[in-house]
Formats: sequence, structure tokens, C-alpha cells
Amino acid sequence: MALNKLTPASFNRKLQIGTTKTVQNPINGTSKQTFISQFSLYCAPYTRSIAYSYQLTAEQLEQVVVIIRHNPKVYEGIKCQYQGNLYSVVNDSMDDSNSYLTYDYLTLKLVTKGA
Repeated sequence: MALNKLTPASFNRKLQIGTTKTVQNPINGTSKQTFISQFSLYCAPYTRSIAYSYQLTAEQLEQVVVIIRHNPKVYEGIKCQYQGNLYSVVNDSMDDSNSYLTYDYLTLKLVTKGA
């Protein structure tokens, strides 16, 4: 999706940004990671071309790329919830132009349980 084709209607998916916290179950003593949302914003899903997809490794194919309006609160390593899954931002490709409206491409990696 080229930047000049982005419209306000393109930003139709919600992205929850936050942290994870380990919560212990008082009954059986087990602990699990729980997502704590700090804020949410709308994003546009990015669709890769078929030619570009052929160049990616299997791990890169599992990653999701979304586009957001530039937000300094979003950075590499922060956790987010998208489409019901927990992700970590592994790359924040910021638009560093001096334009009025800038966009960031976020590469999201699925957080696997137990990792």
C-alpha cells in the first residue's frame, strides 16, 4: 500500500499498545503473562506484494506489518494487541521527513507462549 493511497478510511483496525505483567494465580501458584493496555490507536494493515513475499524467510512471513500515524509513544520492543493476538514491535520504520502528516510502518512479531 503506497503512502499516497492512504485515506482516513484505511485506518480501520484497532491496535492496543501496552505492557505485559506476570500475574500469579493464588489458587494453584501458576503464573502467566497478562497484557495491560495503556492506549489504543487505529492502524492500516499493510499488504505485501507477492514478489516481495518470495524474498522473505519463513520467520519474516509470520510477521505482520501495520501502518500508523507517527506516534512517539510507540517504539521497538513495546507490546501490542492486534486482531486478538499479542505482538511485540520488532521494527519501527519511521518517516523522518519534515511533513505535516507522517506514518510509521510497524513490524509486529507474534509473542509465543512460554517465551
